[in-house]
Amino acid sequence: MAFSAEVFGPNTGKSIKARKEAALIGDKLAEEGRNGDTMMVHASPFTMKLLQDIGGAGSFNPKTGMLEFYNVDEVMKKKLGY
Repeated sequence: MAFSAEVFGPNTGKSIKARKEAALIGDKLAEEGRNGDTMMVHASPFTMKLLQDIGGAGSFNPKTGMLEFYNVDEVMKKKLGY
């Protein structure tokens, strides 16, 4: 069988069906985000450190066990009524 962009998509070895299934899993996990944390991403250690340095929580979500980087300042302002 010849390579088909319809079956495998551009530059991947994964079928479009498999990529859509993986995206759905990511969407379900993203729904578990807290405090405005709404996206699932792949990030390098450098990017994770950068997110923490600019005010991201860098804490662990208790529902998913994954790192989360919501804006700590915004959460504190809401809690303090600012």
